[in-house]
Amino acid sequence: MAELIPLFPLSHVLLPGMPLPLHIFEQRYRDLLVDLDQAGGTASFGVVALRSGTETLAGAESASGPDVEEVGTIAEILEVETAEDGTSDLLSVGSRRFRIESLVPDGKAYLRAEISYLDEDDGALTAEQAIRARELIEVYDAMLTRLSGRATGAELPTDANQLSYQIAARLPLPPDERQALLTDATTAERLVRLRRLLRREIALLQGTRSIAVSPAVLRIVTGTN
Repeated sequence: MAELIPLFPLSHVLLPGMPLPLHIFEQRYRDLLVDLDQAGGTASFGVVALRSGTETLAGAESASGPDVEEVGTIAEILEVETAEDGTSDLLSVGSRRFRIESLVPDGKAYLRAEISYLDEDDGALTAEQAIRARELIEVYDAMLTRLSGRATGAELPTDANQLSYQIAARLPLPPDERQALLTDATTAERLVRLRRLLRREIALLQGTRSIAVSPAVLRIVTGTN
């Protein structure tokens, strides 16, 4: 059954489990926070990536509505701090994925949409897929540390689905590639895509500077999907 939710279009792809800090200053999104507060329950809204345009123009009225991706992520609000001037800083976290069924032009200053939630299916997942993706992100992290003195993050989750989103969030990907990872129907499909992207990013790091790589690592990087 479709559910009606408020939307926050961004030039950013929010992935499940990932934090999203926002500074709220536009009146329409102040109104959104007020409406969420008055509704009670868990305060949340949908985040969708813009295909074109900017956040400032995303709510402008048009015949077809803003140009946004069909698949987005629910952002659950964890903290809100409102300043005297009416602006707010909030911290949210991505939870469930959804698909937009239709945009709802109902007179609100902010966008709303009827959505359906997407399941998190593993698909044809094997233990090896998660192992290989973990090995590749560890290789990437080791190379990045040697180049810049920093890694992409701390300990990785053991759950394959969470692992896939965590790796997707750590890689420096353009919005369209991150959106494709968000849209993948199963964990298995996402891990296959991630392994291709990881090999590409590792090759880019190797091309940045000369890095000695052991034969064992090369076997990981050049392995099959």
